[in-house]
Amino acid sequence: MLQESRATEPVCRAKATRNTHQKETVWRVFSAMRNHPTAEMVCDEVAKADPKIGRATVYRILNSYVSSGTAIKVPVYDGADRYDITVMPHSHAKCRICGSVLDVSTSGVLPAVKEENGFIIEGGAVLYYGKCRECSK
Repeated sequence: MLQESRATEPVCRAKATRNTHQKETVWRVFSAMRNHPTAEMVCDEVAKADPKIGRATVYRILNSYVSSGTAIKVPVYDGADRYDITVMPHSHAKCRICGSVLDVSTSGVLPAVKEENGFIIEGGAVLYYGKCRECSK
């Protein structure tokens, strides 16, 4: 099981940006979502918390989290990219039935790549496809 490493607040200070009400609201909503949401999913939840925050603002804020290293973007070839607040190295698995995205530990893979090839991994994205536990029943 992947150990969670979730930040408690966005790192706006790292880039000397202001921590606005909009950023705080988006962060509160996004960090509470544990389902690797799409930007649209975050927008829908932010609209419930504060209807005055527009979609473009949410997209811009999510991308600023990725740029600052506070979140990662999970590319999904057959759908919208997902966002993840767990920034430590790990992979993902997507259910081809319900579309859920899960964290997958890479604890055995990363040391093997370094040991076998002397390669130091600085980043990457692996997305496995299959059926989740619920859809396999």
